[in-house]
Amino acid sequence: MKQARTRQRWTRRRWVITIGAALAAIALAAGAVWWNASRAPAPQATEVVKATRTTETTTVSLAGVLAPQQQANVSFAVPGTVSSIAARVGGRVDQGAELARVDDRDLRNAVALADAQLSAARAQLRTAQDTSGVSSAQLAAGRAGVQAAEASAEQARSRVADARLTSPITGIVAQVSIEVGDQVSGAAGMSSSGADLSSLGGLSGLAGSLGGGQATSGGAHVVVIAPDAWKLDAQVGTADLPSIKAGQHAVVTPVGTSISVAAVVDTVGIVASGSSGQAATFPVTLRVTERSDALFSGSDADAVITTGTVEGVLTIPGEAIWLNQNNATVRRPAGSGVDIVTVTTGRRFGDRIEILSGLGEGDEVIARRSVVVTAPPRPQFGPNGQLASPDPSTTPAR
Repeated sequence: MKQARTRQRWTRRRWVITIGAALAAIALAAGAVWWNASRAPAPQATEVVKATRTTETTTVSLAGVLAPQQQANVSFAVPGTVSSIAARVGGRVDQGAELARVDDRDLRNAVALADAQLSAARAQLRTAQDTSGVSSAQLAAGRAGVQAAEASAEQARSRVADARLTSPITGIVAQVSIEVGDQVSGAAGMSSSGADLSSLGGLSGLAGSLGGGQATSGGAHVVVIAPDAWKLDAQVGTADLPSIKAGQHAVVTPVGTSISVAAVVDTVGIVASGSSGQAATFPVTLRVTERSDALFSGSDADAVITTGTVEGVLTIPGEAIWLNQNNATVRRPAGSGVDIVTVTTGRRFGDRIEILSGLGEGDEVIARRSVVVTAPPRPQFGPNGQLASPDPSTTPAR
């Protein structure tokens, strides 16, 4: 039979200790709450500034991709086997210089055959002319045969010239997509603008554009660019489109650099290029007017276009605007206190706000002082993962 468990009675001392611990915990909690509540937040740093009239500029920011203003995408216009390549990526070529060549033996044989056919056509015409009783129709047919043979011979000679692929511009070779021994189809067409190519041989395979038009390498055999003239192909939204005009000045900064170059707005598109379901964007091309070694084809760049200048506009720093129930207000010093004044704001110029009413030139207002927070310097690690010392004499030895 199990014995009943004896219930221990609490002694007076045990009650005193328990109650005392509970009261101490409550006191500590209450003290922490009071201490936190009594701590007043540190006052925000402010400064007194004046409303001033200044000359401000309105700008539009956009981003795009750098591309050469002149780019020639050239391909062979005749079929054959590539026999030699003179172009080298990064190499400079002059206008008319040979870039590559295909084996022209079949083409020369075609010239010989065309010349033979021309000789035969001329002989037939002479025979007809020396034969009595030949009708005028027969003579006309003979003359037409000679003319056709002459055209075929001329075309055959032209195709021999097309066996040499030459550069239509002076520039730098940006791409070579063929190798010796490759078979080319010679199906390339010709498209050009901004240059007279009639005096250059081997250009019937020019595929792309010359001048300021859009140009993509596509399946071009060789791509040549002019590295001393650049443009920025960018996009702009509907809201900013009306303020951008051709001829406006701009500054272009390649991403990842601190170098800026001058530019002007060249073209402004009026047909949206955004896809269906997305916000409409319009193409804008900026022509870079300043030379720089920091510009590379296909690299990203930011641009700021100056769209207008406003003189004598009354402005204050944006940090001097205080919102009170969605109303813009300013705080004006008044003895030991401040007066809250409602103002009407206008345009924003960088970190300054235009004041349309409520303040006059020279009026003092209180502005929040900006606090710049800088990240601590990243630790520099030396050999074996040890922190590198800024003192060379204490740098751990390898």
